[in-house]
Amino acid sequence: MRIDAHVHIMHADHDKNGKLIPPLKLGWVKGKETPQQYIETSRKKGVDRIVVLDPPEVVFAGMKVFGDYIIPCPQVDMDKAKPKEIRDLFHRGARGIKFICPMHPYGDNRYFPLYKAILECNGLAVFHTGYLGDGLHRPGGVLGRKDYVDITDMSPARLDRIARAFPDLKILMSHFGNPWWEEAWKIMASHKNIYADMSGGTAYRRSMEMWADIFKPNGNLDTNAIGKLCFATDAGYCFQGIYGSPKFVEFQERFLDTLKVPAELRELVNHGNISRLTSCGKQ
Repeated sequence: MRIDAHVHIMHADHDKNGKLIPPLKLGWVKGKETPQQYIETSRKKGVDRIVVLDPPEVVFAGMKVFGDYIIPCPQVDMDKAKPKEIRDLFHRGARGIKFICPMHPYGDNRYFPLYKAILECNGLAVFHTGYLGDGLHRPGGVLGRKDYVDITDMSPARLDRIARAFPDLKILMSHFGNPWWEEAWKIMASHKNIYADMSGGTAYRRSMEMWADIFKPNGNLDTNAIGKLCFATDAGYCFQGIYGSPKFVEFQERFLDTLKVPAELRELVNHGNISRLTSCGKQ
C-alpha cells in the first residue's frame, strides 16, 4: 500500500496573456474513464490514496467526485485566516491544513493562534519548506499578495520555534527544506512531532551518495530519521490519464533500495506515517 502525502488536483498555470487559469472546481470531465476506474488504475500503479493540498473549494469538490481516495488537507492564506476558519475546515472534514507563502517567518507569534486551532482539532500542520518556484516573479507567490515572498521565512529552521511552543502539534515538513537538506534533517531529528517528505523540487536530482550521507552516515542507517519520512511526489492527480509522476516514484524507490531500508520502515514511509498523522483530524 502507498499513500501519496503531497498532491495537487488543480491547475496553477497561466495562459498566454498571463492570466491565471481557474482551478479545477466541480465534477469530472466526461471521457473514457469514470472516477472509480481512475481510482482503480491509480491503485494498480501503486498509489492507493492521495493527500490533496489545494484551496478548500478545490479539495472538497474533489472529494465529492473521488470520495475517500482523497485525504483533505486544504491550503489557507495564513496571513488572512483566523482560527475559526481553521476549525470550520476541520468540521467540514479536513484532516490537516497546508501553509505556504507567509509574509512573515512561520515561527512568528502572529501565526500561533492558527497552530493552536489545528492542535485543538488534533489535525496535521503541513508546511511548504525551502525554495518556491510557483509564482516566482509575482508578488505574494502563488497566493498573489502585494509583496514578494522570502524563502528564508519558510526554511526548516522556522519550524523549530513552532515545535518548541507546540510539542504535540503534528507537523509535516514538505520538500525536506530544499536546498537546506542538513537543516531539515536536524530539525526533524530534534523534534518528535516533526515528519518530512522529499516531494517535488530537485531532491530527485541529487546523488544517492548525498542522501546516504544524511540518512546512512558511515554505513549506519539512521532508523529514527528514515522512520519519520512520508512518501510524497508533489505531482498532479485526478486528471484523466495522469497518475502522479513516475520520476518521483522511481526516485523514492531507489532511495529506499540504495539505503537497504527494511520492510517495516518502508511501510511507515509508504503509508504508515501519513495514515497516522491524518487519521485523527476529522471532527
